[in-house]
Amino acid sequence: MKMYAATLEKKVQRKPNPYLTQKIMSASPQQLISYVYDAGVSACAQQDRDRALRVVQVLINSLNFDYKEISTSFYNIYRYINNSLSTGDFAEAKKYFEDLKTIWSENMNVV
Repeated sequence: MKMYAATLEKKVQRKPNPYLTQKIMSASPQQLISYVYDAGVSACAQQDRDRALRVVQVLINSLNFDYKEISTSFYNIYRYINNSLSTGDFAEAKKYFEDLKTIWSENMNVV
């Protein structure tokens, strides 16, 4: 039992990845949204509902409602993804994250 607890503790106390930290710190706002979409794809692939729902919340929080029409459209898509995750439809949510990433990258010239 102690061995299991020690292994679990190591998993919880992961060291920060310096490469990833640098990548995020030097990213443009457009690239950051692209990375968030990637996190959504990854969470859905692993069927990690909690992480995927956190991704949706980050995306909702990133919306700028000064641009009401486009923000409302994205908000409705994010709500749909949220509902898909709530019902356990990871494949549908993953497809939306992938499609959004593609559209975002093409329109924001994100590599």
